[in-house]
Amino acid sequence: MLAITNDGPSGTGKPESIFISWLLWQPRGADLAVEALKEVQKLSRYEKVDPDIARLKALFASLAGSDRLVH
Repeated sequence: MLAITNDGPSGTGKPESIFISWLLWQPRGADLAVEALKEVQKLSRYEKVDPDIARLKALFASLAGSDRLVH
């Protein structure tokens, strides 16, 4: 039997793809920093579950203008 372990980030680029898709779907004139902060808050409860989620959260935090770790 083959055992597959996922000890680190998947390296698939999925967080970046999700982030770019999110950016493209924002309405014209949207305050991207405010909307990104909303996404950071949504993702905060899942950060410890998957390193890709932590990476996605970091991308949104960067857009929101947060240089510090957001909880």
